[in-house]
Amino acid sequence: MDALRGAVILARHAFQDTRGPRAVAWSVAVFLLLLAEVATAGHYSVVQKHLITALQAKNAPVFKKSLWQVGGIILFISPIIALREYAAGMLGMNWRTSLTTRLARRYLTPPKGSERHPYYALTLTGEIDNPDQRICQDVGHFVNSAVSFTQDMIRTTLSVLTFAPVLYSISPTACLGGIAYAVTGTLVSARGFGIWLGFYKMQSLQQEATLRYKLIRVRENAESIAFFDGGEAEWSKFKTSFDSLLQTLQKTVMVAVGYGMLNRSFQWATFAVTPLLVGPAYLEGKVEYGVIAQATMAFNIILEACTLVMQRLESLSDISVRIRRLAALDQALEPTQREPGISRRQAHMLRFQGVSLQTPRSDVCQVLFENVSFEVPEGQSLLVVGESGIGKSSLLRAAAGLWVKGCGTIELCDRHSVFFMPQKPYMFLGSLKEQLLYPHADDVRPDADVEEALRQVHLQDLLDRHNLSDTKDWASLLSLGQQQRINFARVLLRPSIQFALMDECTSACDPENEMLLYQLLRQRLRSYVSVGHRPSLQNFHSHALWLRRSAFGPAEVTMHSMVEYQMMKKSIQQLSASLIIFLSKCL
Repeated sequence: MDALRGAVILARHAFQDTRGPRAVAWSVAVFLLLLAEVATAGHYSVVQKHLITALQAKNAPVFKKSLWQVGGIILFISPIIALREYAAGMLGMNWRTSLTTRLARRYLTPPKGSERHPYYALTLTGEIDNPDQRICQDVGHFVNSAVSFTQDMIRTTLSVLTFAPVLYSISPTACLGGIAYAVTGTLVSARGFGIWLGFYKMQSLQQEATLRYKLIRVRENAESIAFFDGGEAEWSKFKTSFDSLLQTLQKTVMVAVGYGMLNRSFQWATFAVTPLLVGPAYLEGKVEYGVIAQATMAFNIILEACTLVMQRLESLSDISVRIRRLAALDQALEPTQREPGISRRQAHMLRFQGVSLQTPRSDVCQVLFENVSFEVPEGQSLLVVGESGIGKSSLLRAAAGLWVKGCGTIELCDRHSVFFMPQKPYMFLGSLKEQLLYPHADDVRPDADVEEALRQVHLQDLLDRHNLSDTKDWASLLSLGQQQRINFARVLLRPSIQFALMDECTSACDPENEMLLYQLLRQRLRSYVSVGHRPSLQNFHSHALWLRRSAFGPAEVTMHSMVEYQMMKKSIQQLSASLIIFLSKCL
């Protein structure tokens, strides 16, 4: 029932968006063409009866006439089948376009009036695995299977309505017995095998996704793995996952064997049913010989209709898994009321007011800091310092609005005026100019402005080797230090940027380039906040936000002027040195 409910919801979207009228038109076309197919098949059964009877009676004129009728039926039905296939294909394309667009747009873009990033939120919570696979692959499999199965359902329903009266008029026993026979087989196969086929299909899809993810990670981190000579370790992890997949596939094969045996036995048994039920009437002279052929055709069509679920059990198990995966993603992307958390207000400076921050995942929830208050006035800059893993980058994520679990208020200027600079900048497959203008790659900026930005960050050598229109894999072509300088060039090309949040954004740059980049930043922005460990960064900031581990609980957070922070650090270092000397003398 969950799969059926999910299918209805997914189908409803295709008829409610702007493509709805076309979806309705193609659906009506498919139904009318199927109706014509089934009506033609009903007429063909009558012609077949006359053909076989004439052949048995050696009636040449009737036989020839029936052959001409068969030829006319074939000429009539061929374009109808072609048109129906075309209409079904267009319906599927329309449906896939609608569903893919809906899911991808809601996955990649925040809801109106919200700063929530769905793709980031799903990554943090981990509630939906492999959303990319669901959008790119599951949608296609679901739509193709759903359109095909719906056609079969309509065709079989119309076939039963057409041929059941024909078979009932020939042999009521054959008609009712055939239906009971088909229903029994369907129930046995669905209850005995369908549940397990669906379960193992879901399990195998998840395991295959895990395998693919492991190989993607190897590709993304190929250099580090090669330095560690970690090929054997990666192979071991891959083989462990692959062995789990093989165990699932083996169980699937065993279930499929039982299902296949039941299915084939059921089909073989049907060959004798029609002669067994209609043969005695023919031997007694109550019906013509052609009636046997007509009854056989009618019985087989009714049986095929009533055993549709049984014959398509494996594909139905697959489609039910896809439906549940897509319905879960669709539900997870539904706009929800904002849960109580850190509130945000727009201002001209960065201000934390009584902010407590927790990690976003509920299964590993941790309080990082509590009741933190500070502000970065316009024209000032802040360096966030502290040991690794204490929560410095998390504080930046909270300031950027990415992490909201907690309480308190954060004030910052409009998000379009804030630029976030991670340690590893995002580089995509595109032209050099598009890299520099990201995320507004379609902006019209003169090439001279872009070239000047590259020169300012000491990347003029790229202009000697590449054109701005060159499309390349810049993430692998450029060093991390060059990529970090690209990030600074992006700030220079965005006049709307007023504030920057920077997380180790010059960690791969040499001291000379680091000084240059911060000088450019000071000239360009009103204020900025950095996370970093290098002592040299203290020269480019007016204040320091110091995160220190407490004896118990969250980190302690204090704000100081840079001069005050440097004096405190120097005093601590001198005290530590004196303590070491004293202990060494005592020992």
